[in-house]
Amino acid sequence: MLRTFVAVNIPATRLLVDVIGQLGRMGSSLKPVAADNLHLTLKFLGDTPESRIAEIGQVVTRAAAQVAAFDVRLVGLGAFPNAQRPDVIWAGFESNDTLRTLAVALESTLEPLGFRRESREFKPHLTLARVKAKPPPALFKLLADHPATDFGSVHIASVKLFQSELQRGGPTYTVLATAKLGA
Repeated sequence: MLRTFVAVNIPATRLLVDVIGQLGRMGSSLKPVAADNLHLTLKFLGDTPESRIAEIGQVVTRAAAQVAAFDVRLVGLGAFPNAQRPDVIWAGFESNDTLRTLAVALESTLEPLGFRRESREFKPHLTLARVKAKPPPALFKLLADHPATDFGSVHIASVKLFQSELQRGGPTYTVLATAKLGA
C-alpha cells in the first residue's frame, strides 16, 4: 500500500520563505515545512494499492482537463484548530472559484473508485509548520501581525498524484502522475 494524495505544488514566494525562516527560528516546538515541499492538498487518498495508481492517474487527468491553468493569491496566516491552540500554521488562499471547481471535480471523479467525499468543506491552505509542543509567544505575534498579508500570486498549471512516505526527518514526496490543467 502507498500513502497517496492529489495536490498542486506551490512555489515558495520570497515572503513565504521569510515566514518559514521565522518559524524555523522559534525553536523545537515548531516543525516548519521545507520550502520545496510546499503543496496544496486537493484530495487525500490515504492507503492506496500500488496496482491502482495508473487508474487513479487517468481519473486525475480527466478531472484536471475540466479546469484551465490559473493564478491564485496567497493571503494571510492562520492556524488549525485556531490561533489560541495552534497545531498547524498555514498561509491562506484568496477566495478562488477555480480552485474550488478543481477540488470538486477531483472529489466527484475519485468517488466512483471508492475514495469517499470529504465531509468537511474544502478550505484551501498551505501548511507552513506543525506545532509539536507549547509554542513560543513569538508565534502568536507572527499570527497576529499577518492575518491578511499578501504573500504573492502563484500560477497553477498542473495537478499531481503524490506518494507520501513519513520519515523521522519529515515526509518525502514522490510524484506518481502529473496532469496538466485544461489538457
